[in-house]
Amino acid sequence: MFDPMVLYRESAHLSILIVEDHLSLRTRIVEILSDLFAQVDEAQNGIDALEQYKAYRKQHGVYYDLVLSDIQMPQMNGIDLTAELYALHEEQPIIILSAHQDAKYLLALINFGVAQFITKPIEQDQMLETLYNVCRKINKSTAKQSEDTIVLGDRCIWDARTQVLKVDNEVVSLTKHEIYFMELFGRHLDKICSMDDILNYFFLNNIDISAENVRSSIARLRKKLPKNSITSVYGLGYKLSSY
Repeated sequence: MFDPMVLYRESAHLSILIVEDHLSLRTRIVEILSDLFAQVDEAQNGIDALEQYKAYRKQHGVYYDLVLSDIQMPQMNGIDLTAELYALHEEQPIIILSAHQDAKYLLALINFGVAQFITKPIEQDQMLETLYNVCRKINKSTAKQSEDTIVLGDRCIWDARTQVLKVDNEVVSLTKHEIYFMELFGRHLDKICSMDDILNYFFLNNIDISAENVRSSIARLRKKLPKNSITSVYGLGYKLSSY
């Protein structure tokens, strides 16, 4: 029996979108995964999924970490959905739920880049193990992309490991709040952090901060960084950019 905690260690911080037209099966999958992923959303067909996918991107500034989708669905099937998702985000990790009679569709999906499949009827152990393998791959990819050192402009360096900001090789003094901002923005470099993301991050670090405090603190932090390092995206949030 596959231990769900093994998956949890890889998936606890990830988001997933479940796309399945059969309500009972979708409900079962959501119930199983809700305790294993940071966020579990559901859609009843491809059109619904595509709308939610775009809305999630608009709200959070990032795409879902993982999409789990059936093939045979009304209105828009899993193949067409996969094509739409890859058009928006070509590196989107996707797992396909497939019945044995779906074999004729698998080649098209493999050609799209889908490399993981879960067969129906679903066995929980197989599903959890497949999710574990994909989540582990996602985390390894993220680890390779993220560096301890972030270069901002020509003169500024943020060292995430030591939490030190340097400009022209001189250490810049940061407040506790500013360090947390740099941590959060650095983890989501070149991606938008919404106000909710920021408030939740401070809440998780046991710091009570208001939206107004966030705005004023970011204004002060901007003065310590190269021009346009932190940009405001109207209605969405803030973004730290490397250039």
